[in-house]
Amino acid sequence: MSESLPKIAAFIFFIWLGWFLRRRGVLKESAFHAVSGLVLYVTIPCTIITNLNGLKIEGIMLLIVFMGFFINVVMLGYALFQMRKEKDPLKRDFYCINFSGYSIGPLAVPYIQAFYPTTGLMAAFMFDVGNVIMSGGGTFAILSGSHEKQRSILLVLKVILGKMMRSGPLVTFAVVVAMSFVGLKFPEQVITVTHVGAQANTMLAMIMIGEAIELSMNREKLRVIAKILVNRWLLCILFSLACAWLMPFEGEVRTAMILLCLSPVPAMSLVYTAQLGCDVGMGANLNSLSVIISIAVMSTVLLIMQSAGL
Repeated sequence: MSESLPKIAAFIFFIWLGWFLRRRGVLKESAFHAVSGLVLYVTIPCTIITNLNGLKIEGIMLLIVFMGFFINVVMLGYALFQMRKEKDPLKRDFYCINFSGYSIGPLAVPYIQAFYPTTGLMAAFMFDVGNVIMSGGGTFAILSGSHEKQRSILLVLKVILGKMMRSGPLVTFAVVVAMSFVGLKFPEQVITVTHVGAQANTMLAMIMIGEAIELSMNREKLRVIAKILVNRWLLCILFSLACAWLMPFEGEVRTAMILLCLSPVPAMSLVYTAQLGCDVGMGANLNSLSVIISIAVMSTVLLIMQSAGL
């Protein structure tokens, strides 16, 4: 655990730094759009290329990829069900986009890499393959397409596909996976470049969250945040229990999957919150709380598993 503490402290520090610089006027209001653009179209694609370059998907790893995708679908479906009576599309979109998905690279990977660096780390990357399909733009595209109720199904699908094709993470993911299936990968010179961009991803994502945090919120906004987090954590705990007792995972893979299901809301959800025209300040508050809760829960679960020799 001591190996992960400096990384955890770094997450919290950069969230605070983003908040501090924004309040001091160093970061202007327009900085959020600049930073979010860099995260969405530069650092996240660099992270995907660096981590998934030449990765072979086979055996039990195929199941893990499917689970990463399936869990996202379940989360989105559950959120849509909860908001089925909501007439305000902005409230519905905010709930759904901030309910679904996982932040694997910035938070879960440092934990897993420190204690389960072989098959556990591979499981984290495979889970993120399925996860990024939805959290990297799929969920956003579906929510955007759902606004086209007066159009035909084909036009709605065209809108969804168009949104997905303009998603930096999704396009990058599709290219890397397609190359992997045909036995191709980027040369080391390219990975050297993308590695530099990938290293900046966590810092920029945390600063982006911090600068958008709005500490003064009314009771209604706090109620919405609490509702999202409580319901999300109920599902996360169920997913973790399923990985522990129902799925055919063993050893490092099983413990890694338990931790992955306890990861926080993805930072890129804040970018899509802005693109959907929803409340960015409330989204940043939710995201930062999600990170803090996940740090506490994952640390506790990791200590328990370490004590049990898992």
